[in-house]
Amino acid sequence: MDRGFLDALASRFAADGITEQEEVFRKLRERGMSPIESIYTASRLLGLSLPEAKTALYESASWRDQHAGWQEMQSPFDDGSK
Repeated sequence: MDRGFLDALASRFAADGITEQEEVFRKLRERGMSPIESIYTASRLLGLSLPEAKTALYESASWRDQHAGWQEMQSPFDDGSK
């Protein structure tokens, strides 16, 4: 992950007025950013903590089609405490 590039991208989005959460996630997905890159960039741009940005990405319509895969990946780590 190239943090310098992602920081510059966040600055470019801000300069272009792309600061609405869902639009940010859509634009990042359109650019082919990974979920990790998107979380990092959104946290910088939107002023969210990394956990908040992760939750926002998971809840975004732009990444909704990935939910099933993420849940499958997470399930082996479920300790049954829920």
